[in-house]
Amino acid sequence: MSKAKPFGDRNMPDNAAIYITDPSLLGSRLFDHVEAIQSYQAISNEGTATGILFDIGVANVQMNFMPQQELSNHLNGFAGYARQIFSGDQDDLLYLLSRIRHVSFIMGCVILPGFDEGGKVEAFLFELTSRLNGLLFIHNSIVDHDGKPLAGPLANYTHH
Repeated sequence: MSKAKPFGDRNMPDNAAIYITDPSLLGSRLFDHVEAIQSYQAISNEGTATGILFDIGVANVQMNFMPQQELSNHLNGFAGYARQIFSGDQDDLLYLLSRIRHVSFIMGCVILPGFDEGGKVEAFLFELTSRLNGLLFIHNSIVDHDGKPLAGPLANYTHH
């Protein structure tokens, strides 16, 4: 019998997503100031930027840009998911839904080999989300730019 992984399915790569309002912030002016980043490179397909690959030492984090034509449907589904997992008061739900409504860019993150025991991958994702004033979807939870869990298991854990 194998030991269960703390989060997610062992056969799927660990993942997260960062939801942001201003993709113009993505670039060397930001990346060169994030200490965890050892190197990064753009990923493109036929001249179109499709993502960024970060080497943070303990893992590689590939951030794939969601195509703009998929954004609206995804955000509608994400808002529905947020309502379903939310367990706070009405004002906090309205805040969360407003934050989702203003998203204009989504980066799906694939983490290989996966989240590390020391939390360095999570720390990197939290820092990047904070610097981008974004929302982080991680461990089935939605976390705000300041690191405060807004909905999901992490929020439920911190509210009790």
